[in-house]
Amino acid sequence: MTTAAQNRPAGTGASPEERFLSTVHEEMAAVASLLDDEIRSEVRSAYEISGHTLRAGGKRLRPAALILSARSVGRDFPAQMIYASSAAVELIHMASLIHDDVVDGAESRRGRPTANAAFGNQISVLVGDYLLAKSIYLAAREGHMDVIRIFSKVTVGLSEGEVLQITMRGNPDTTEQTYFDIIGRKTAGFISGCCEIGGLLAGADRPVVDALAEYGQNLGLAFQIADDLLDFQGDPVVTGKPRCSDLREGKMTLPLIAAYRRLPASSAFKVRVSGWIQNPDALSETDAEAVRRMIEEYGGYETARQAAVDLVDKARHQLEASVPPSPYRDSLAALASYSLGRDH
Repeated sequence: MTTAAQNRPAGTGASPEERFLSTVHEEMAAVASLLDDEIRSEVRSAYEISGHTLRAGGKRLRPAALILSARSVGRDFPAQMIYASSAAVELIHMASLIHDDVVDGAESRRGRPTANAAFGNQISVLVGDYLLAKSIYLAAREGHMDVIRIFSKVTVGLSEGEVLQITMRGNPDTTEQTYFDIIGRKTAGFISGCCEIGGLLAGADRPVVDALAEYGQNLGLAFQIADDLLDFQGDPVVTGKPRCSDLREGKMTLPLIAAYRRLPASSAFKVRVSGWIQNPDALSETDAEAVRRMIEEYGGYETARQAAVDLVDKARHQLEASVPPSPYRDSLAALASYSLGRDH
């Protein structure tokens, strides 16, 4: 069995992002190299669109969470299996981004044209399917049934969450419970699965694996809430997308849900907001700014921010209670903090 050294010092980067990635720099480089190899295809368009998506950048949060979870256990692990699983989760993520952009009709992501904008919807959907198939092949090639089981659960959750999100579009009565159900199946369930796989492949005891999975669930929920706050409050130059993009797609996210429910039922403005949610094509820039101010006035941002803080606290507590101290556990804790403080 191939193993990897575990005594690398903790990172000292200036930002939380640099810190949590610096402890697994070599492993992340190995995953990046494997991804370059795995997206290759004799069908030129499949390779071109896959490469366009891969090189669009991104945080590689999911592979990092998987590797850090494996490292945090404090044991030698099968390096090649870890790298293959990490590459597979990124392929699933890439496929989900392509499919989401087609469904949303998105034209840009991180300041670059989406695959569907650059190549068209039909071929983008097919390449998303190609990347999903590649991820399954990569996981199966390593022959670990528990990994395949978790990947299957993750992809089912992603699909269910997306279907639920689409069915709730344009519904101003979307509840917080429904919102958390959606992001729990999508972002949180995915990151939880990554952390669970890392613990399993590193040979952790079941209670530690469960703790890592719970950490990942809370991290994922907090990460998505922070993302939804950035949609209203972020700098479009930094985030790579216009403010209020979710609102323009008729999506009810936590800041808007929390503020909307506090608007008096008799309020004329509540009627207007309801109309914009149901018919987002009618939303002007002035209207969007009015919604942003309403969310501020009625405490939507603060409610969402506090929910994310509480989830990060739970994630960090899960680590401290169940995972032995190490630079890698520190990096997982830094990753949780990063989910709150990021600007893109």
